[in-house]
Amino acid sequence: MATNPYFKEYVGEQNLLDDLVVETIKAMGRDMIYIPREYLNRDIIFGEDTISEFRIGHTIEMYIQDVTTFGGQMNIINKFGINITDRVTLLVSKTRFEQEIYQKTPTIKTPREGDLIYFPFNKSLFEINYVEDKIPFFQFGLLNTYTLTCELFTYSHETINTGIAEIDEVEDDRKYNMISFTLSSGPVSGSTVLKRGDVVFQVLGITGAGSTYSLATAEGTIVEYTGNTTYIKGVSGSFVEGASPTQSIKAKISGTEYYLISVDETNVNLSVDPDAGVGESENDLYASEADSTLNFTRDNPFSEECT
Repeated sequence: MATNPYFKEYVGEQNLLDDLVVETIKAMGRDMIYIPREYLNRDIIFGEDTISEFRIGHTIEMYIQDVTTFGGQMNIINKFGINITDRVTLLVSKTRFEQEIYQKTPTIKTPREGDLIYFPFNKSLFEINYVEDKIPFFQFGLLNTYTLTCELFTYSHETINTGIAEIDEVEDDRKYNMISFTLSSGPVSGSTVLKRGDVVFQVLGITGAGSTYSLATAEGTIVEYTGNTTYIKGVSGSFVEGASPTQSIKAKISGTEYYLISVDETNVNLSVDPDAGVGESENDLYASEADSTLNFTRDNPFSEECT
């Protein structure tokens, strides 16, 4: 049997509902900034792009469905430190999305997973994980909203240059401009490990015990090291490389000394955690304390044979 012909959806009711949705979100929502992701070299297998960019922001109002607090598992302490997994669910009008974003950027017809939402209320960036376009389900025969499930954005080498200072700071605060050193395969003296946050210095033409910090002609702070490549920031003076090699650099705290094979003075951008700082990690301290307490020459340093 067919449905009642006197209770059919018609355009007038659909337009009224859409107007009410827009008005409600404008009254009860908050202004957000929608930031589309630009893919430069997308991997079609894994669906990701390690060098994607964010270069434009569109202001649009959204309704926050989480009325008490952020969702997700909150703050979790794991082996990498504190992992913040805040989530938020946002509601945006399809009509308003078309007006503010699609008409200005025709390639973006709907919200997309991977794009960002800037939340000015607490100055956070959220990444869209999922877009639901069928809730509520065909009220008056029409779909009026997008429901965006978002999670706190984890920065990973993306370029963020929207022209909005408080958003662009996300990238600026997570990069160091550095120079890189190529060092000898082994140390001239001292331990084999350079430590982040330690100051390295050079006394031009002098190596070994005669190379002391009070005579330094150049110095800088270790930000990162991998293999025989070390990244240095805050450089003062000029480091000289030794082809023989005859020039070296020495760590102020640990006393470790390496020959300096080459210097690349081209600025290198290295991603960092702005909240962690440099030299605050304690893994090197734990390793040093363990070496002086436990006998690691035995197969089982926790056995009763080790004292």
